[in-house]
Amino acid sequence: MKKKANNPIHNIGRGLPVWAQSAVRIPFLFFFAWETAGSWMFSRQPRQTSPCRTISIVIPTRNEEAYIERCIRSVGRNPYVREIIVVDAASEDLTQLLARRAGAWVLSHDLPIESGGGRGGQIKAGIQAASGDVIAVLHADTLLPGSEINRMMDVLNRRPDIIGGAVGCRFEDPEHRYRIIELANDLRAAFFKISFGDQVQFFRRVPIVSHQLFPGIPIMEDVEFSIRLHRLGHVTYLFGNTIASTRRWKRIGYLNAVWVIKNVFIYLIRRMIQTPDTAEIYQRYYSPFK
Repeated sequence: MKKKANNPIHNIGRGLPVWAQSAVRIPFLFFFAWETAGSWMFSRQPRQTSPCRTISIVIPTRNEEAYIERCIRSVGRNPYVREIIVVDAASEDLTQLLARRAGAWVLSHDLPIESGGGRGGQIKAGIQAASGDVIAVLHADTLLPGSEINRMMDVLNRRPDIIGGAVGCRFEDPEHRYRIIELANDLRAAFFKISFGDQVQFFRRVPIVSHQLFPGIPIMEDVEFSIRLHRLGHVTYLFGNTIASTRRWKRIGYLNAVWVIKNVFIYLIRRMIQTPDTAEIYQRYYSPFK
């Protein structure tokens, strides 16, 4: 018996009171209408891209022994997955050992943040090493169910105009405050086309590599890549069910949200004038909260 497909609109505002769910879903109906119209239009056009048959999962890590095994196992059984590439920045714990034990290919990437180090540099190294038709960037404390991988591949095969996109996340903690953050994430990624790293970013490998599109910067790499990706082709957003950790939110609280909103805004303003100093942003992000 065929399993009934999950309606993506049911993921929006989930966990909020019923009246709130109904209210917050209204603006997203326009988004779904636009996406449906686009899907119908492009389905009538001849296919101009090669089928997407395989996917490479790239996971940047540093001291992630508590999370890496379950992260790898969340994607390891999907038939589309060609390889899982863990790019590690000199972890001092058992991250590399556990990643290999779970079946991943481990690369070491420990450069200074001023010279291609940091998370963006790690991801870029993983992309350059990957061989799948599609690449998905997954944080070590996030779980990516196989059903979400299937949706990524399906939308890319149905829509040759789509260069990539992101999959929405749900936080593992049931508290209502995280439902508000999820909703804000959905709004930003769907309407402004700017996704963060815990919203799993995915894309066709060949055009990204050939255009050297992924930025090897230590922080804000997800924001910068979202902007660049949108310029290369149509970007989609899947309201999904990846499971993200709340560890930083619990440690720092809403100061984390304030910091993110403030610094993303500053980054977007600065990049219109000159190349922002992401090394300086990196230091400010991590130093106070270690």
